[in-house]
Amino acid sequence: MIEVVRFIVGGLFLALIQTLIFKEVNIAWWIKPMPYVYLFLILPLSSNRFGVLIGAFFFGLTIDAFGGSLGMHTAACVTTVFVKNYIDLYFLDENSMQLQGMRYMQIDHKGWQWYGIYSFAILFTHHLVYFIFDYFSWSSLFTILFVSVCSAIASLLFIQIFRLLLGHK
Repeated sequence: MIEVVRFIVGGLFLALIQTLIFKEVNIAWWIKPMPYVYLFLILPLSSNRFGVLIGAFFFGLTIDAFGGSLGMHTAACVTTVFVKNYIDLYFLDENSMQLQGMRYMQIDHKGWQWYGIYSFAILFTHHLVYFIFDYFSWSSLFTILFVSVCSAIASLLFIQIFRLLLGHK
């Protein structure tokens, strides 16, 4: 129960940071960092998938309510959590990690390069869905892909800075 409360408080904190600070941050015109996706990176391995989907819906809805983005964050969050299950199956051996006593995905498990690719896959999924709804045009396909990659890299850098400031491994 305490873990759920910790995620709710952490989610509200990340939602406030996103809507008060990072909503206004645009590096050039096409890089839009969204470090609130960090909440999905630190989900426990044995979390209830259905509960996480519902939580992601309300988390995205909270960011949409604060930021006025009309459901784009909600759609991106729910899609990211849904696709994260398949990304976890591809990248993680959850049974082995749980036998080793790991409850969360850690950088020490396979190293920085592996963690960067894993995190980028989740961030890119989120940003791709978000920018598809933001641009909403087939003629902007390459722009959507380019902006999604650049924004995912920027978000990953901000998340790493956030991790260093919090003292997470």
